[in-house]
Parts: sequence; C-alpha cells; structure tokens
Amino acid sequence: MKYLATFALGATLIFHTVACAPMEDDQETQSNQVASDADEPKTVFQDTTEILVERIIEEDAIVVGVIIDEENLMSPHDRQPGVAFVGEIEKLNANGGLLGKQVRIIRVNSESRLSVIDNAAKKLIEAGAQLLVLTCELDYAGPALIRAKEAEVLVISPCATETQWGTGAVDKLAFSMTTQSQKYGVELANLLWDEGKRTVGVLWDNSAPEPIQECSAFKNRWRQLGGRTTIDSAINMITATDIINAGDRARTLDADSIILCAFNRVGTLALQRIRGAGWLTPVIAGVTMDSAAFRPLDVSGIGDFRMLSFASTANDDPYPEVRDASVNFVSIDGVPPASGRFVLGADLAKLWTYAVNEAGTSNSLAVADQIKSIDTFDAVSGPISFGGTQAVLRRVLRVLEQLDGEMVYQRMWEY
Repeated sequence: MKYLATFALGATLIFHTVACAPMEDDQETQSNQVASDADEPKTVFQDTTEILVERIIEEDAIVVGVIIDEENLMSPHDRQPGVAFVGEIEKLNANGGLLGKQVRIIRVNSESRLSVIDNAAKKLIEAGAQLLVLTCELDYAGPALIRAKEAEVLVISPCATETQWGTGAVDKLAFSMTTQSQKYGVELANLLWDEGKRTVGVLWDNSAPEPIQECSAFKNRWRQLGGRTTIDSAINMITATDIINAGDRARTLDADSIILCAFNRVGTLALQRIRGAGWLTPVIAGVTMDSAAFRPLDVSGIGDFRMLSFASTANDDPYPEVRDASVNFVSIDGVPPASGRFVLGADLAKLWTYAVNEAGTSNSLAVADQIKSIDTFDAVSGPISFGGTQAVLRRVLRVLEQLDGEMVYQRMWEY
C-alpha cells in the first residue's frame, strides 16, 4: 500500500512465549474464553537492541521474525494479521511445536521506518530466521526483502497487494496472502449483480492507489455486466465535504447502492457527510475500508451499510477455525480482533505450518517449493488458491452488515 507520509518514532521488540487457552467448538464457550483471556494480556515489549543473536542460535528452535507496524502509519493494516499469526504459532507451540521443536517468534515493531526494518531483518537473519512475516506495503518491506533475497530466506506478507508479489518479481521466495485491489473491485461488482442490483453511485478515494484500483476495476466490470452508474466522484479529505450536493443526491435517489472505495479516514468522513445530509441510500464498501481503525459508531445514523471483508470478528463467522483464531488473537493481545484482516495472519500460519510439515524441514527453499506446489489449500478462512502465482488469487470473502453499531456477518462470497 502506498501512503504519502511516514512517521519517525522509536522501535520496540516483542519476545513472546505463551500457551493459549484450549479451543472449544461451542461458540458460547469461546465467548467466555475471550472474556477470560482479555483480563490478562500477555504481550511483552523489549527494545530491538535486545535481539541477542548468539543466545537465539543456542536455543535450537525454529526462528520466525515478524516485522510489522505496531502503532504507526501501517498499523491499521499490519497489526491485526501480525497478532493473529503470533497467536496461531503460540497455540502450535502449546501443542508440542513443529518438527519436534518450538517456534521462536521475534516480533519487531517496524514503526514504518526503513532503518528499523533493515536493522531488524539483518539481526533476525543472523539469528537463523527461516521465515520473515512483513508489512502490507512493498516500499516499507523493501530493506527486509533485499536482505532476505541475499540470504535466501522465505518472506510472506499477510496483506501486500502490489502486482510484483504475485508475479514473483519481488523474489522467488516472497509470497502474499492477498492479491491486487482490482480483483476485489471485480468481485464487488459480481456480488451486487448477483444480488439483483442494477444501478449504483460510485465514490472513490483518490489519495491512494488501492481504492483507485478497486473502484476502477469495479466500474469496468459493472459496465461489462450492463449495470448503470448515476454518479462517479473522486473524494479525499478535502473534497469529501463537497460530495453532498443537490444534483448528486437527486441522481442517486433511485440507485440500489452507493459503492465506496476508500481507506478508513476518507471513507468515514464520506459516510458522515452522506448520512449527515439525510442521504439514506444503502452503502457498500470494498475491502480497502476494512481496517482496525474503522468503527461504525463513528458515523451517526450510519444506517444501511455493508462492507466486504476477509472474516467476521463478531464471533459469528460460519468457519469455526476463524472463531478459534479470534480466541488465539485475544490470548496475545488481550482484546478481540478489530478487523477481518486478522484472519490473513491465521491463514499464513496454517499455510506455513503445513508446508514445513510436508517438506520435513523449515528450510526456506524447501518450504517455498511446497507452497508453490499447492493447488488449493484449506486455510483458516476457507479454501485459498495461488493460481500458479505467488499471491493468493482466490479466497472466500465475507459481506458484513452494520447492526447496532457493530459489523456482523451477513453472507459469504466465494470466487
């Protein structure tokens, strides 16, 4: 994801070793477990200078580095899958580990600072890391990717959408658990057409490439399907205040839905302006809107609002493994996940664990070969497929709807 600015803060390291609470199939039992675990968050922060390479090497463990933004620019997208990945691996450790060894996770707060990311990757590789879990943004991942390529270390991003990941241009050992934003725009159009919608208005955030790509693909597919578009307006933090005008509102009175492609800040502002003006047309947002920073309660009278997501966080997802992953998330963070993106980290953990077991080794080259050989894989969120690329092309999406200030599960969309 391309952003316009970076922030300069310090870096922290998390060494985490914890056994997660036992899983139960019953949703009510899981809810009680979430409440219990939330009282005792187990995350421990340490400074990056405390990555003791020699001591880690002596542990005879499988070393995994997690370099994500914990609290800065990329944190609304990075942190949820990062925490979920840690939760799944610690559950694995509690059940005996992997290949007869414990998996030692070294979690570094990147702060979206290139110097921190570079230094962390250097130390983690020296410590013997066979997997680096990296940020959702290719530009910020760059320093770690350079070092990983030189050392032939496997890299997987839970949420990177740049084209280079799928084509293998990033590296032969670099993978992503998501694909280009355009794909999700196409599927949003297919979903609405399948629901019988034929007329829409389109609002798209022009301050970042992802929402632009998402809505551009939506509009192309919508035209192919024969749909009609009433308005087609670019918005940002400045122009979002101008989208409410008599002309646009009049043209959209008969629209089935308003399509919103935006990151959280712009999307929330647009929704506030729309609903504040009494514009009650149903709104559906693409996956770019799904982040830990979005809260329906921030929009007074939000009304009929839906959003595409990778999972439901309301303990109502139809896949039991998603609900289990939410419990594992709480065991690390002390609070439930705030975005469906969390499940991307759980998917990553299950995929990597499977590939290591199949390869009989955690060696990066062997594990990467196993991943490339997978046709369809039953991930935590449902079936996924790389489709011969190095990024997940197919997966099961969820449609979430706003109900009493919460985003709850409505339906599946598998493509």
